[in-house]
Amino acid sequence: MMITYYNFQNNQLNNSLEDLAKWIAVNNPTSHEVEKLGKYYDIPLDMFVTQYFPENMTEIEHFNSETLGNCAFLVLINYKTSKPHSIEKGLYPITFIYNKEKMISITDKRDVSITPSIKKDLSEAVQPSQLIVGCILNMYQIYTVEINRLKRAIDEISERARSTTKREVLTDLADVERDMVFLEQTLVDQKATIEKLLASELFQSMATEERHVREIKRKIKKTDKLISLNRDLIDTTGGLISDMLDSKLNGIMEYLDSAQLVIAIPTLIFSLWGINTGGLIGKDTPLGSLSVVIFAILLGWTTYLYLKKKEY
Repeated sequence: MMITYYNFQNNQLNNSLEDLAKWIAVNNPTSHEVEKLGKYYDIPLDMFVTQYFPENMTEIEHFNSETLGNCAFLVLINYKTSKPHSIEKGLYPITFIYNKEKMISITDKRDVSITPSIKKDLSEAVQPSQLIVGCILNMYQIYTVEINRLKRAIDEISERARSTTKREVLTDLADVERDMVFLEQTLVDQKATIEKLLASELFQSMATEERHVREIKRKIKKTDKLISLNRDLIDTTGGLISDMLDSKLNGIMEYLDSAQLVIAIPTLIFSLWGINTGGLIGKDTPLGSLSVVIFAILLGWTTYLYLKKKEY
């Protein structure tokens, strides 16, 4: 585990001693270290979330600590974009435990920096709420980039679907749709938690600029719209692929039906001339069989040309 202590002086984020720290950043703690941290700050152990699972939820809860006093516990889901991977593998939790005077953040090893974008506006009177707001703004900026990446992937699949119906197009679309499900469900859950955060009495009692709160709401609204747009694009692309497969199958069936009709006419002629009855033309001449074959071929070819002209 790595613990870094920060305070704010001269409008900057600076390293600090433990007793003077306003922000305690905990990175990649083990279960034993989590237990020590919980006992030291009197924090219930079930509030530490360091690993992401699909069933994990964002949440906010208030509690009292003998060491920290009246506190709030907040879990949000961030996203890591440093290397190509599925959405599921890029999601990870960030836990904030805070009050008006101090904030503890717990992240896993994949979070190389949660220093908020708001640090440009830091002052010595900064409160944990400003740090959380900055982290949320940075988080939604990352989500917006990832949603736009998915849109480009959907557009590329849509272009390929117009010219081919190979299996790879279907599997790629299924992968994108799976990513969209994880991203959509995470953001829906997180939106509800952030709304509770912004409405909580503790958060509202802290010094947070209204413009930053409005920016959070704007970014949430933007991601909601992008998610809805991408969901519709996935459905449209899936419908396009399905229609093209149906069209291709119909074309094959039409071809087989036409071929069956062309072959059926010579077959009928051969069958008629093969009936064991008298009076058939050419039955007494060695050229009779050849004449029947030529006649059947000409009639089949005529049928083919007729069907082709009718675009069957």
